[in-house]
Amino acid sequence: MRPLGRLEGSRLPLSTYRLGFHRGFRLSQALRLVPYFERLGITTLYASPLFSARSGSTHGYDVIDPTRLNPDVGSRAEFERFGRELSLRGMGLILDIVPNHMAAHFENPWWRDLLENGESSRSALFFDVDWDPPQRALEHRISLPILGGPYQKVLENRELELVFGRRGFAVRYWETLLPVDPGTLGPVLREIDGFLEKDERKEAGEARQVLASLLGDISRMSSRDPARFLRRLRSRSGERVQKSLRRLWRSSLPFREAVERTLSEFNGIRGIPSSFDRLDSLLDAQVYWLSHWKTVTRTLNYRRFFDVADLVGVRMEDERVFEAFHRTLLDWVANKTVTGVRVDHVDGLRDPAMYLRRLVHRLQKARPQAPALVWVEKILSGDESLPSDWPVMGTTGYEFMNRVMAATGDPEGVRLLREWYAREIAPGADFAEMVYHQKKYVAETLLGGELRRLTLMLEWLVQNGRTSREIPFRELQAGIVEISACLGVYRTYMQGEGPVAADREQVQNALAEARRRHRGRRQGLYRFFERILSMEIPSDAPEERRARWKDFVQGWQQFTGPVMAKGVEDTVFYRYSPLISLNEVGGDPRTDHLGPEAFHEFNRRRREEHPLTLSATSTHDTKRSEDVRARIHLLSEYGEDWIGTVGRWTKWNRSLRMSASSGPVPDPSLELFLYQTLVGAWPLFPEETVSFLDRMEGYAVKVAREAKIHSNWISPDPAYEKSLCGFVRGLFGERRRSPFRKDFLAFVERLSREGAAQSLAWLALKIASPGVPDFYQGSELWDFSLVDPDNRRPVDYALREKALSSLFEEEKADPAGLFHSLLRDWKDGRIKMYVTWKMLHARRRDPELFLEGSYRPLDAAWEAKENMTGFVRSLPGRDLLVVVSSQFRGVPEKETLCVPEKRYDGRRLPLPESIGQDGWVHLLTGEKIRAPSGKAAALPLESVMRQAPLAVLYRKDDSKRQEWT
Repeated sequence: MRPLGRLEGSRLPLSTYRLGFHRGFRLSQALRLVPYFERLGITTLYASPLFSARSGSTHGYDVIDPTRLNPDVGSRAEFERFGRELSLRGMGLILDIVPNHMAAHFENPWWRDLLENGESSRSALFFDVDWDPPQRALEHRISLPILGGPYQKVLENRELELVFGRRGFAVRYWETLLPVDPGTLGPVLREIDGFLEKDERKEAGEARQVLASLLGDISRMSSRDPARFLRRLRSRSGERVQKSLRRLWRSSLPFREAVERTLSEFNGIRGIPSSFDRLDSLLDAQVYWLSHWKTVTRTLNYRRFFDVADLVGVRMEDERVFEAFHRTLLDWVANKTVTGVRVDHVDGLRDPAMYLRRLVHRLQKARPQAPALVWVEKILSGDESLPSDWPVMGTTGYEFMNRVMAATGDPEGVRLLREWYAREIAPGADFAEMVYHQKKYVAETLLGGELRRLTLMLEWLVQNGRTSREIPFRELQAGIVEISACLGVYRTYMQGEGPVAADREQVQNALAEARRRHRGRRQGLYRFFERILSMEIPSDAPEERRARWKDFVQGWQQFTGPVMAKGVEDTVFYRYSPLISLNEVGGDPRTDHLGPEAFHEFNRRRREEHPLTLSATSTHDTKRSEDVRARIHLLSEYGEDWIGTVGRWTKWNRSLRMSASSGPVPDPSLELFLYQTLVGAWPLFPEETVSFLDRMEGYAVKVAREAKIHSNWISPDPAYEKSLCGFVRGLFGERRRSPFRKDFLAFVERLSREGAAQSLAWLALKIASPGVPDFYQGSELWDFSLVDPDNRRPVDYALREKALSSLFEEEKADPAGLFHSLLRDWKDGRIKMYVTWKMLHARRRDPELFLEGSYRPLDAAWEAKENMTGFVRSLPGRDLLVVVSSQFRGVPEKETLCVPEKRYDGRRLPLPESIGQDGWVHLLTGEKIRAPSGKAAALPLESVMRQAPLAVLYRKDDSKRQEWT
């Protein structure tokens, strides 16, 4: 593959930098920073969703209108100026889009129209709603299980109120607004008319005339018939009713007074149940059916994003929906403001391949002279590959993060910590069993509504077939749960033509695991599922059966992703804690140390298949930043010493643990989790300690809720959480007489240096490896952020601009000495920025080498012996060599990141075959390497490493030499 040939004339994505836009960081601020990003070496900015989102959204994923720019982040003129500035500098803009779901919120005009008009809404085709569920009360309605208690109790407690606001009549439930179908307002308007009839003012009579006209309109729109003509007529009538009522409200004092009196009557009086009859009747006439949130498993009839009820699934498989949703995006692409697209949660779509083909086609049509640059947020499990029929550049790079981490650390230490954890911390803990049981729990509870819908779909197939009609509902549901829990990937991608080999293998593996777990039981059930999921549809099957069969399989595929994400990422990763650096998005804590050889093979495959896929080490979705993860991962090298350290700390901190009915707070596994987080994220400067401990308290609560053992998001345990925060706060209490603080700080001081060295190694590998290096906002300096919302804290760009300017000036004065000076004074983070800057500019100067250069690892035996990892990227006439330490305990000197000279004395670095040993220059210092004469192609290791834990060298033929530094 030749990516440069395909991208000729476009703004080449050589590196990406993620920016999160919201009220606190607007387009105008990003515009001012464009020169800084360019100087840093970034070629492409990568923006969070910019379409209109819920007011005050801190992330943009709760889109309310994909046809408008989010006013919270700026104006259209500011967006156009931003795009022009990027274009003038040859930089690109990747935009994050969210085709899977939208905010189910009053601010969303499509959702609001749906809740007003139901199936007759012009927006009915947009949302994934089952209008014909088995419950009679829900026929042609939408279940909204959003109430905090039983409907009757909530109603008679006046928590539901009819109100009149900016958009006319609405129902308010605390902070939630729900629209009122204008066709149901007859009783309300007649009551208002009754009050106006007694009012002798002229304006009252005029208001009555308007109401009489509106009541006529309402009488003609009572039906919610989805027929196109009647839908259009109803919509127009409804808009006319609401506009007229708002106009009356503004112009007529008698009308406003009558409305207030009517609302008072409708909203009832606490203690008099009959006073709520009118409001109850009005609510019963609406499209939506309100109930306690606990009914979600029985009543939910629309697809959600995971278990979030206020994010509703979008029917992106419908071409009309696609066109409406992407119209503005395509305009931005056509006018060259947006140069690439990142597709969020692609696994949530009914048919990802079809969607991506359609998207690429429309992008190419919008801008024929440029390639369609599309990346997908896709979590690949283990050795899973992207489907070959997806026309994308690659993924957002989670797999690189896990692979580079698995190439470093101590494999024996990882195994030792796992065995110790299962023996001493959480006796009998088995990650695979935890995953299985938590996936089942999520499927049956958090996603119970979706599970019920799927089971009903399957029940129809059973009851309308010949061979399996006696299988009861409960068995069908159990089968769905078991196979979903045993599936080893997030989802499969089968369509009507049946599974491809990779999908068939995943389904067969899941069935085999389910059978293993239920030997002698449910075997007939699993044979039935094998036929269903293999899409073995008889050729003579009626069309309805074929359609329903396909609907079930596609619905199941949309279900398994959330089961995996919520069961593993958002539950087990917060429970299982031998070494939490491995508990990352797309990661597997069971992964043994893969070593450099597996990393090299991974890189070779990326170069051949997806040379422009992103390489991430921190994102807005990761559980912790790269710098936190680098420290924690080093604990594998401490092995027995870390086990002894934890033993001391748990003993010293015993008095801080409170007792709860379920045991100590925190339990041993959570306590270990917190210690790892503390050593991983502890700030480098004492003045940051107070704010960090405040953050840690909030983080500890989040960990407990995600783990779902002692507290959770649905029904938190305040007493438990208070005790947990007390433990975190008490660890570092100033009046506390304990050796813990001194011991902890001494351990962190050493670990922080070694972790910083490891982070620099990952950085060098990321930038030089096949793929496009991705940087999360602020990570060009040390960043010790935890999971969101902690990683959405404001970034101090003034500090970063100043740091970069200082590097420019200091390099002019002493380029060779600057690198080692930065290694010595490493705490300010400028060493990380320096490596980033120098390597990114190397990519800009020679993009062909980084994107198309061959990939040759260093000798495997040498890497194992020296505990180092490296490779050479080559094109005719030039080479790039990167080599880093793969273990870091004891590597840096005290107080610095410099490596003692004697560590590399007398050692040689053998070069791959046909790579010359002459002409090598240090990219980070500008110094030339003096190659030994008369020996095989090798370089003196002390000259290569220059007392650093990483080295980046380049060479060019004299005829093609250019100045890189």
